[in-house]
Amino acid sequence: MASLPAETKVYVGNLGTGAGKGELERAFSYYGPLRTVWIARNPPGFAFVEFEDPRDAEDA
Repeated sequence: MASLPAETKVYVGNLGTGAGKGELERAFSYYGPLRTVWIARNPPGFAFVEFEDPRDAEDA
């Protein structure tokens, strides 16, 4: 039986409309190296931050 891949993406909700990619990168890189940061614009208010290591995503 194959195991499920460990999750590396973190949902970030309740963001203000002015939230920027750099701001999220600075905040979440504290937990470990990031792969991507994607911010929703329509509708705004949420983002996904993807880490390289699932343990860092869990810590965040």
